[in-house]
Amino acid sequence: MKFNWSSLTKEQKQIVFLLVLGVVIAGALLYAFVVIPLQEGAERRQLEGNALREKLIKADLALKYEVRAKADGVLKLAQFAVLTNSAVAPFGNAFAWATGQLYPVAQEAGVELENLGGNSQPLGSTGPATAGTRSFAGFTAQMTLQCSYSALLRFLHGLEAKNPLVTVTSLTIDRRETTPGRHQVGLMLEWPIWVKDPAAVAPVGKPGAP
Repeated sequence: MKFNWSSLTKEQKQIVFLLVLGVVIAGALLYAFVVIPLQEGAERRQLEGNALREKLIKADLALKYEVRAKADGVLKLAQFAVLTNSAVAPFGNAFAWATGQLYPVAQEAGVELENLGGNSQPLGSTGPATAGTRSFAGFTAQMTLQCSYSALLRFLHGLEAKNPLVTVTSLTIDRRETTPGRHQVGLMLEWPIWVKDPAAVAPVGKPGAP
């Protein structure tokens, strides 16, 4: 059907104009109050979703770091326990323990060990240990060896392999005229020892630990 604007009366033209204006106004209102809020809501929800995802990622990373840190702490405590059990002289029995460390290694290295003695002193201090302030002291073992240079090196390497905490604090070598291949060696070694019962020592990382 062909629409003829010129054939409409003035009243009909006004009605058509009002109808078109009404449609335009309704469309504008729909866009302003429905379409725009929907778009803004979608953008806001997208931003909120992105922020939530970032928070979740950060929380996941923090949780993994905390778990890893706790696992590392447990591992270090286990390593510390193994080291103190194998490389620290036991409480109240340091000399017998040192003897058990030295003689097997000396025999294997071909070293004659004689004149063995020992005493203890606070690690890192020249004065007496203050009660309750230290968990470890240094046990010093003095000895005289009869051996060759190569046997001495084997002896020291063997001690180090058996106990990574051993320290050589003094070494003297005197040549013997009667046995040029064997020398008299004065040796002083030091190990850490417990200064009190390990059961009374606070765990590493806890209040009261050294």
